[in-house]
Amino acid sequence: MRRVLVLIGAGSAVFTRGLLADLISARDLGDWEIRLVDIAEEPLAKAVGLAQRMVEARGAGDHITVVGSTRRRDVLPGADFVVTCVGVGGRPGWQTDHEVCMRHGVFQPVGDSVMPGGVSRLLRTTPVLVEVARDVVDLAPDAHFFNYSNPMTANVMAMARWAGAEHVVGLCHGMHHVQHHLAAFIGKPFEETSTLYAGINHLTFIYDFRWSGADAWPLVREKVAAELAEPADPDDLGNIFADGTKAWNNPFSWELFGRYGAFPAAEDRHVTEFFPQRWEGGTYFGKTLGVDAFSVPEILEWGENRYQSMVAQADGTQPLDESIFDRSSGEQEQLIGIIRSVLTDSRDMFSCNVLNRGAVPGLPDDAALELPGVATARGIRPIAVPDLSTPLTAILNQRLTSVYLATEAAMTGDRDLAVEAVIADGAVTDPDAAARLTDALIDAQRQHLPRFR
Repeated sequence: MRRVLVLIGAGSAVFTRGLLADLISARDLGDWEIRLVDIAEEPLAKAVGLAQRMVEARGAGDHITVVGSTRRRDVLPGADFVVTCVGVGGRPGWQTDHEVCMRHGVFQPVGDSVMPGGVSRLLRTTPVLVEVARDVVDLAPDAHFFNYSNPMTANVMAMARWAGAEHVVGLCHGMHHVQHHLAAFIGKPFEETSTLYAGINHLTFIYDFRWSGADAWPLVREKVAAELAEPADPDDLGNIFADGTKAWNNPFSWELFGRYGAFPAAEDRHVTEFFPQRWEGGTYFGKTLGVDAFSVPEILEWGENRYQSMVAQADGTQPLDESIFDRSSGEQEQLIGIIRSVLTDSRDMFSCNVLNRGAVPGLPDDAALELPGVATARGIRPIAVPDLSTPLTAILNQRLTSVYLATEAAMTGDRDLAVEAVIADGAVTDPDAAARLTDALIDAQRQHLPRFR
């Protein structure tokens, strides 16, 4: 039996390469037809070419075939799994958001989820994801549907509300990496640790951490106190590529841990954005967010270099990097495990972004929350998290206000609601300043905002 996986937004090639490498290596998952979709013909052709070279390199043509299409409705029928990794505007759009925000005095280290840059990405990305979800509901209603596109929380909520895709599951490798970081922090094997957590994507609170069933927080507190008592290594502070296993990699996250008894994922690079009032002028422990602390240009350059390398491999002008077959640490890593658990009904647990539906009391039922979920043959089943503390629940409720306003603005093209979303976010609280910044972002991204014309 040949199963069908449709990957929408395949032109980025990075996700495509990781997914294909894992599927090629996972012979126990059987035979696959991979249907790659992108609206841009040239990037799609590069992704298909790279995928086919990978299949040929490992002699996997007998169990994996790859096709490409710019028309998703043509390839969705018969899909067993649908994955979206759409980034409207790509890296240039991300760079534009970053530059416009800085001109208006807003400094943020990512800009893919919250703060004005995150709102801008939401305005241009969420309506497209809703259109995709409508096609999935129409043409592949029984497919397991996974989304990797940011802003994750808004996209999952919008696809459920405006497209009826209530079964869509958002996946992000951030929580997975932080769980590994915590295990490494106390020097214990990851397989011997466990966590309980709840939150919204990029602000998820791990409030229970155990090693071999015993409370591991005392081990954590002892090491945090010792490490933070020493001067910070400037190379560790605000370094995108730091390993994350030293307390000074994430001083603000450990400060929140000390206050609330829960560690926030996905660490300082993301978590600082949810508390913009703490970082006037972007100042972060003597550095500037998005500039020399978690530099946005640096991560954009890194991403572009990776992409160009994969284009060269697809063209045959550079040898195929076969080391990708021997490791699995990209964003697709959880997806392969979920597919295996779904197909075998092994009921393994993963972090997932799904509608609350009462799993966390005190938070809206229609909010998309990041929760532990069990992957079954019938799909992801989130577990209830009834013991998230009242203070953390209050923080999450406050952060969701901007998400509701911004998704409504994105779907209706209401500029005034977009301004209110920026104000509610908290990075810019002066109404006139928020209006000027919102207008500047809409103007800069107008080609991607047909509802705002």
